[in-house]
Amino acid sequence: MPGINILIEGIDLAGKSTLARNLPGCIEELGFTVRQSRNSLCSNNPIAAIADNIRREPEAGTLETGALFLASHLWDARNFLPVPYGTAHLQDSCWVRTLAHHTLQRTPDIPAVLRKAANAFPKFDIAFFLTADISVRQERLHQRETEAPGSNDDGDRLVITDPQRFMKLDDQLRKLCNEFFPSKCIDTTTLSKDEVLSVAVDHLSRLIGVKDLSVDNAL
Repeated sequence: MPGINILIEGIDLAGKSTLARNLPGCIEELGFTVRQSRNSLCSNNPIAAIADNIRREPEAGTLETGALFLASHLWDARNFLPVPYGTAHLQDSCWVRTLAHHTLQRTPDIPAVLRKAANAFPKFDIAFFLTADISVRQERLHQRETEAPGSNDDGDRLVITDPQRFMKLDDQLRKLCNEFFPSKCIDTTTLSKDEVLSVAVDHLSRLIGVKDLSVDNAL
């Protein structure tokens, strides 16, 4: 089977990380070897960890962090290895998250440069965009804090401190996923983690069937 490039995207507390943990086994059952990466497209990206650490510093400005993440994404674009035959690359978040954040922040230059570089980034065959109602996300935040105190960061807590801004970012990221990739939006508000997984696997199964058919026709 030809390789497939899969993105799981979404703002915090929508179930993105849970799907990223549970999906690999199902993809393997569909006949693929799975390689997986989070945030940066390349697991050996030397800039990604620096950018993530700097963004957590209270005094770091959006231009400073944006420039670091831009450098990280451009490194990915140069070093991403094509997905081999029979392999699924499963990506947990990518450069569109940076674009959404800095578009909303109106950071000088960063969104424009990212858009200009968009064609250099690997194309995803499908982007699963996960979302949920703000009230459900607030409940999930409290549950996570109870189960793992201190695990929520300022981005997570935005669902409490500024829910309107949080949902604006959610909407911005959804629009960008639709703009750049074939996207499937999954609203997890009323779904269990198993139901979310089932929706994703069903969609992937149909997509893989179409890809196989296109290869057969080409032969």
